[in-house]
Amino acid sequence: MVGHPQNSMTQAQLQAQQAAAETANTRAKMRSRKPTDKTIPEGVEDCIIGDGVQRYRELRELERKLDATMMRKRLDIQDAVNRNVKVRLLGSALDYPLNSFVAL
Repeated sequence: MVGHPQNSMTQAQLQAQQAAAETANTRAKMRSRKPTDKTIPEGVEDCIIGDGVQRYRELRELERKLDATMMRKRLDIQDAVNRNVKVRLLGSALDYPLNSFVAL
C-alpha cells in the first residue's frame, strides 16, 4: 500500500511542526497576558475637542476603584466561606463520641 502524502512526514518534519505550534501557542499566551496601554499620550490632549480626555481619566479612576472594591469583596466572601467550612468541620467532629474514632 502506498501511504497518503499527509502521512509521509519524516520524524524531523513532525518535530519541527510540533515545535512551531508550541512556539506559536507560547507567543499567543504572552500576548494575552500583556495588558493593553490605556493611558492617553500627553500630546493627544491638545488634538481632542471637548472634555473627552478628562472624562476618560475620570472613567479610568472609577474603574480602578471598582476593581479594588470587587477584589476586596471577593476576598471577603472567600474568607467567610473558608471560615464557615472550618466551623462546620469542628461542629461535626464534636457531634461524634471519641470512642467511634478509636474503633476505626
